[in-house]
Amino acid sequence: MKTKNKKPFRRTYFNQEATELIHFLNEKLGSETIRFYPGVSYRHLLIIKNGVKNLKCTPPHDVTGTPFRDVLIQSKTVEAKETADVLNQLILKSQQLLENHPVNIKRKSIGKDPANSIWPWSPGYKPAMPTLKEMFGIEKSAVISAVDLLHGIGVYAGMEVIHVEGATGLYDTNYEGKAKAAIEALKTNDLVYLHIEASDEAGHEGDVELKTKTIEYLDNRVVKYIIEETGKMKEPVAIAILPDHPTPCALKNTYP
Repeated sequence: MKTKNKKPFRRTYFNQEATELIHFLNEKLGSETIRFYPGVSYRHLLIIKNGVKNLKCTPPHDVTGTPFRDVLIQSKTVEAKETADVLNQLILKSQQLLENHPVNIKRKSIGKDPANSIWPWSPGYKPAMPTLKEMFGIEKSAVISAVDLLHGIGVYAGMEVIHVEGATGLYDTNYEGKAKAAIEALKTNDLVYLHIEASDEAGHEGDVELKTKTIEYLDNRVVKYIIEETGKMKEPVAIAILPDHPTPCALKNTYP
């Protein structure tokens, strides 16, 4: 997905289209043991009751251009083979169903890529985890993110989930809005976790210019404001600026 000369900072998620497609797949492929749940953009949830998570799944952004049959799901154990077979059948059936869906027909007619397949990856079970209060005695905490995964972790950790209008998880996210929300949250919380996804997404696209721009935006539109505002507070504030992993543009994926 190239971004140069296409005003990448004005992109928005096609959540309405994604939700329509996920509901359609749930209607056609869902059952008492299989359910599809819409999330944000390309991140959705597939639940298989009594499934086994010992699977080899390939992140799609790690294998751009690879024939999909070469990276279908494999089982790591004998017990997981049935789950792997079910998932691979769902992939093939989804491709048949999505090919001529009105959303994709429209997208193709205006020169956009169709959402033509599900691609399950990152398997796991419903987590159980202690809260930050239980683990560290942190009474009140909050998380600010545009990514559903981070919202879910925040809920499990006992954090308040703060939604910011215009936060997209992409290069056009509302940087100022998220920074201001973090400062406001610090007034009533002991810990605030502010997550910005833009640079990671630019790395997956392999766009050095775009990734550089997102880092500059992070510095100028978020970090600078937060440092200035926390400097005015009466109580000391500790700030940590941390990446969760590298995403080299040369590789377009997380792991070298």
